[in-house]
Amino acid sequence: MKRTLTLSLAVLVLAAFASAGAITLDVKEHTLANGMKILMIPKPGVPRVVCHIYFKVGSINEKPGITGIAHVHEHMMFKGTRMMGVTDYDKDTAIDRQIDEVMDQIYREKYWKADGGDKAKLAALQKKADELIASEKQYVIKDDLWGLYMKNGGTGLNASTGNENTGYYVTLPTNKVELQMLLESDRMMAAYFREFYSEKDVIMEERRLSENGPGFFFNEQVSAAFYAASPYHWEVVGWMDDLKKMTKADLIEFHNKYYVPNNAVAIYVGDFDPAQILALAEKYFGRVPKGPDIEPIRTYEPPQYGEKRMNGEGPGPTGLQIMFHAPWAGQPDAAPLSILASILGSGGGGMRGGRGGSGGTGRLNKILVQEKQLAVNASASSRAQWYVGAFQFSASPRLDKGVTPEDLEKEIWAEIEKIKKDGVTADEIQKAKNRNEANFIRSLGSTSGLAGSVGRAELHRGWKSILSDLEDLKKVSNDDIKRVAAKYFVKDNSLTAVYKRKMGR
Repeated sequence: MKRTLTLSLAVLVLAAFASAGAITLDVKEHTLANGMKILMIPKPGVPRVVCHIYFKVGSINEKPGITGIAHVHEHMMFKGTRMMGVTDYDKDTAIDRQIDEVMDQIYREKYWKADGGDKAKLAALQKKADELIASEKQYVIKDDLWGLYMKNGGTGLNASTGNENTGYYVTLPTNKVELQMLLESDRMMAAYFREFYSEKDVIMEERRLSENGPGFFFNEQVSAAFYAASPYHWEVVGWMDDLKKMTKADLIEFHNKYYVPNNAVAIYVGDFDPAQILALAEKYFGRVPKGPDIEPIRTYEPPQYGEKRMNGEGPGPTGLQIMFHAPWAGQPDAAPLSILASILGSGGGGMRGGRGGSGGTGRLNKILVQEKQLAVNASASSRAQWYVGAFQFSASPRLDKGVTPEDLEKEIWAEIEKIKKDGVTADEIQKAKNRNEANFIRSLGSTSGLAGSVGRAELHRGWKSILSDLEDLKKVSNDDIKRVAAKYFVKDNSLTAVYKRKMGR
């Protein structure tokens, strides 16, 4: 079944917003027989097209034992297929099978035995694996996908993995969009994960580099403590133990479950004929078999029922975080919390996953940094994701004045109690609404930003939710802000994290 829909809706570009207050967003929808959604936003002008494809899968679709696999899979999708990334598929496959067999022996010896296995046996097996991996390189065409796109005028080839979705991006001349559909449909059907073990080493090195950042482990533990049960408990990069023990069989199972057309949205923004895009989509994406229906995550974050506190020391800057569980995207209370975050932190909060800004002109910054001179910085942010939400206060004390994180904690709670009682001013609310609307419009000002916002939104609540969310922000009142402050800013719903600089660790 297919349908094509054209809608004229308010708000798209900043210039038109300033002059007329209303803009046209023309989105055409088409659903292939296999369930894949095609979105198109024609923008006549330069004959180029931004091509994005999003899969409804991210770190929340993982489980203990394979955390980080969504990110690993994103890397491996650039390693080719039967027709791409290899000079001799049959010879490469024969070596690859041998590598898998040896690596399976290594994993069983190293990770299945309590004593870590026989060291001499492991060394011999690793030597054999290294020799096979080296011999495979003669058949591998490095960066073949990128090379093909570049030869055809492609720019901006990239990919990203988040908690809830994974995206693949490229911008092409209008007459080369067919190449993107050929290659992406091929990757969906026939991804071949050659060089899995060496690429996994690269990803583990990425994590090690992150671990070297001051405060990394503490912040990772704060997030894990805040999200006790839901799969937001771990970071997108995953736990190091899981990365070490992850197998290619795990990756293939993950791919076959989630990289199916009925779990994907492709979006095209630029100068093109929609009829031609649809014909190409039917030809290439339409040939990919539909997969089984995918169940949403089962475990939501339960009520906390008790205050949490964490203390840490290390080489990072001294700071304070106070976090509160909040409603997820689309819930009625998400909009008032977003406006409040904008008022306190001047970062706009964000109803679609944004964390807010630095708070340079927000109320917290004015009180704690400028007036009382107790903090180096102070901000607030609201983050509403698909299945969880969080409101966070952050501040760094003036150590030169003997201020501690605990001092800032008292000041923030005092401000919270004022908001519960009196709310905020009408002027603050209006400025926050204007700022959120301007940020929203600005985010859609580029073709890639437009493609990203519309494409990701379609995966969860439909692309029109980006506009309904904006309308919800416009309706927020001071009573709403007082209500949500009283409801969510309570000790039993909070986690307070205090980190103090201590060198030599």
